[in-house]
Amino acid sequence: MKRLSLLALLACLLPLSAAGENGALSVLNGLPAKYRDGVLKLSADNADPNPETWYLVAQSGTDDSNIHNLTLSGGQIVSDRRTIGLREIFGQAGPVEIAKIAVDSQDAFDIVQRYARANGRIVGSVSFALQQKGGSAAPVWSVWCYSPDGSYLGLMRLLATDGTVLANDAFPGRP
Repeated sequence: MKRLSLLALLACLLPLSAAGENGALSVLNGLPAKYRDGVLKLSADNADPNPETWYLVAQSGTDDSNIHNLTLSGGQIVSDRRTIGLREIFGQAGPVEIAKIAVDSQDAFDIVQRYARANGRIVGSVSFALQQKGGSAAPVWSVWCYSPDGSYLGLMRLLATDGTVLANDAFPGRP
């Protein structure tokens, strides 16, 4: 009986660990040290909730002229190109403080799903963007929501620190 209980517990935990493999925090924590403190934006498309590919804009060091666009797949960097990064510089993007992130991409997706269900809608996929506007700001998730047929449903913005919904034009009813 104890073995069955242990096996049931392990079976419940397996999907959680598999989901985290492609989650944002797993990607961020797996970055090389030269990029980890300079992440300006992390994004992904077609997530349901875990995307195959993440896109990252990061500074290597403190020099604004040393900005890189990275593509990550399967936890590996598959592309690393230097860029001017004008959008990030003029958009006042600050480095994302990874230690402040308590809401992973899976958690953000779950929050969106709760709002969708409360409004009688189904979310088929989302696009994510994680950014922080300045050093004293909190990191924020922007989550663009799409129905199973690909129709745009709306945008939700959430604090990556605690999941507080900051803006929501996708689902007016609260769960």
